[in-house]
Amino acid sequence: MIRRVVHPGPAVEPRVTALPVQAHPVKVVLRGGLPFGQAVAEALETFDGGFLELRDVAMDPLAYVIPGPAQNGHAAWYSETHQMGAGARIVQGCVHLGWREGARFTHTHGIWADDTGARHMGHILPEQAVIARDCTVAGWGLTEGCLVARPDPETAFTLFQPEARDAQDGGTPAHLVMLRPNQDIGTALSGLGLTGRLLGLGSLIGTQMEGGAALDSYATEILLTDGHIGPEGAVLDAASIGLDGRMIEGRLAAGVNAVLVTAELLVLTK
Repeated sequence: MIRRVVHPGPAVEPRVTALPVQAHPVKVVLRGGLPFGQAVAEALETFDGGFLELRDVAMDPLAYVIPGPAQNGHAAWYSETHQMGAGARIVQGCVHLGWREGARFTHTHGIWADDTGARHMGHILPEQAVIARDCTVAGWGLTEGCLVARPDPETAFTLFQPEARDAQDGGTPAHLVMLRPNQDIGTALSGLGLTGRLLGLGSLIGTQMEGGAALDSYATEILLTDGHIGPEGAVLDAASIGLDGRMIEGRLAAGVNAVLVTAELLVLTK
C-alpha cells in the first residue's frame, strides 16, 4: 500500500507537469575555486536552464544536508549542515539549473566520498560548497523552457516548476517534468506516454527497492542513477538516503514509492 503524508496546504493541480523543451548536449568546465552554484551557472550561462551529470568532481569544502524531521508546519525538513574538507569528491550526482527570484539557482543530489573513501549522500548547499579544481562534466543546456522556483501553497516550500521560454533554434526534444506529492513516482511517469532516458532527483515517503532493501523513514531523498520510460513503464535505478543517514541503492519497486515533496526530472525523449 502506498504511503501518504499530510502537507500544510490543499493539493495543487496538475499533479504531473511535463513541459516540452529543447536539450543541447554540452561538455562544460566547472571552475575551481568557485562556489558550486556559481560554477554551474557560469558553465551554462548561454541557456535558459540546464542539467548536468556529476562524476568525479573534487570539492573543498563539500557542504550538504540530508532529510530532517518535520518542523515549522512542513511535512519534512533538512538536517544540520554536514561538511567535508579536502579530499571530498562527488562520485555521482546531478544538478538542475534554473531560476529563483531572478537569479540562477541549483538543486543537486549526489553520492560523495570523503578522504577515507567512505561514501555519503545528500543535497548540496550551492553557496557553501566549493569546486576544488577545474573539472569537465557533461549534460544538457535547455532552451524553450526551464525550472523556476515558486512558492508552493501545498507543501509551503519554494519548489522548482517547469516554465516555458521563447523558442530558439537547435536542440533535440526533451521534457522537464515535475511530480507532486502522494503519488507513486513510477506510475506517474508511466502515465506521461513518453519514451526516453530519464534523469533527475526528488524525495520519497520512504524508499523501497526491488529485492527488499528499504528505508522506513517518512522522508527520504533520491538520486536517479539510471532510468528510462517507455511503453513497458518506468524503470528507475536510484540511490536513497533517510533521516538516519543510511543510504541504499537499487531499482525502485513498482507502485510503492510515493513522492514526498517533489520530483524534478528530465526526459530525453526518443
